[in-house]
Amino acid sequence: MKIPDQINERIAFYREKYNGLGKIERTRFLVLLISLLLILDYLMFSYHTDKNIFNIFPSMPRIDFRSDIHIYVPDKDAKNILKESRSILVPAEKEIYAGMLYRMIAKGSRFDNTSNIVPVKTFVRNVWIGDNRCVIDIDFEPAKERIEAVENSETAFKKALEMTIAENMPGITQVHVLLNGVSRKLW
Repeated sequence: MKIPDQINERIAFYREKYNGLGKIERTRFLVLLISLLLILDYLMFSYHTDKNIFNIFPSMPRIDFRSDIHIYVPDKDAKNILKESRSILVPAEKEIYAGMLYRMIAKGSRFDNTSNIVPVKTFVRNVWIGDNRCVIDIDFEPAKERIEAVENSETAFKKALEMTIAENMPGITQVHVLLNGVSRKLW
């Protein structure tokens, strides 16, 4: 007997067996056959894409992209330096990151009222980073009243800024703050 004849006999046998089933058994057989085909399809897809068959759901994407950093701020008497942790989105450009760190230190501590350490409102004009040095050029908003600065607040502020940038930006060891492009007393 040839192979096509054997196949035709098998098909005729199963067709008669299927036709001999009742309505409920036929439905059950079709549901099981379709389920089996879908499972085999999934197994073949997993095999061809080199995936684990139990890896049904994709991995959960990262929701929070913030990084934990440490910043240093002078205390309200400008005698000690306080260390604080913050969660921020760290930008890819080093210049923007250095400007962000400057603004955080200028605002002061979140837990203690250290706003009098920087007695004027400042903004960053430009930031330059090269080799192991960071230069921040700032400017002031015009003050409407007389400025009362805490003694040694400028020195404490510069020290806190240098410590913060050195810790959060590897390779930077020197930080210079310029006022309108000139190195002079800030306040």
